[in-house]
Amino acid sequence: MPTPPGAGRRAALICKAMSTPTAAVLVVGNEVLSAKVRDENGFYAARVLRKRGVRLEAILTLPDRPDVLEEAIARERARVDWLFTSGGVGPTHDDVTMLAVARALRCPIARHPVLAENIRAFYRRRGGEAPEAALRMADVPERARLFGERSHPVLLVENVVILPGPPQLFQRQLDAFAIALDAPPFRIACVYLALGEDRFAPDLDRVAREHPDVEIGSYPRFDNADHRVKVTFESKDLSRVEEATRAFIAALPEGAVVRFEPA
Repeated sequence: MPTPPGAGRRAALICKAMSTPTAAVLVVGNEVLSAKVRDENGFYAARVLRKRGVRLEAILTLPDRPDVLEEAIARERARVDWLFTSGGVGPTHDDVTMLAVARALRCPIARHPVLAENIRAFYRRRGGEAPEAALRMADVPERARLFGERSHPVLLVENVVILPGPPQLFQRQLDAFAIALDAPPFRIACVYLALGEDRFAPDLDRVAREHPDVEIGSYPRFDNADHRVKVTFESKDLSRVEEATRAFIAALPEGAVVRFEPA
């Protein structure tokens, strides 16, 4: 699988130099903010990027407003290595992501010949000609580059990855692009407890202070699960995860652990 033009090379350098690339996701659409449609793409991106060793810094859901999107794109792309957008790339009046990206990156919109031919070929297979409304989906920021399958390419403008909104298409294209972002994986251990958080909070605070390089989280349950709290220990350094986990378990009273999932 080739790397994205220019920016893919940057991804490889990031993985080597930093070990933990960063990313943000912009979910675009009034339909999500008004609960007409439930967002699936933010959760999927979080899972895929984490699996690839990328730290997701933010998931933002924004309206179909070019001014709001332009500001968010300019801000977020400056503070993370990769910015992913979801939605707003269709042919209707409320599809404004391309315009917002172009404005944020200070580049004009132009019709991409490969994208335009893909659209024409789609209509030819169905015995017709592509209408102008459909061809507008080939109007993209001028500096855009294509990555992946020629028939369903991922659109890349510097460090902004523009993805479609429909979950099936979003997932397919994100999976294709994320291969280039592979970095050392996060390692996570999970401890499931029969105790409430108040019973172990001082010990967990101490372990967190003694192991600052391990990300520790405590997640209580209030349903009929077999445990009351799930505690996680996460880092790219397996030995540090194991040390912190052992220290916490050793501080617990007998019978506190329901089950343990090592990293």
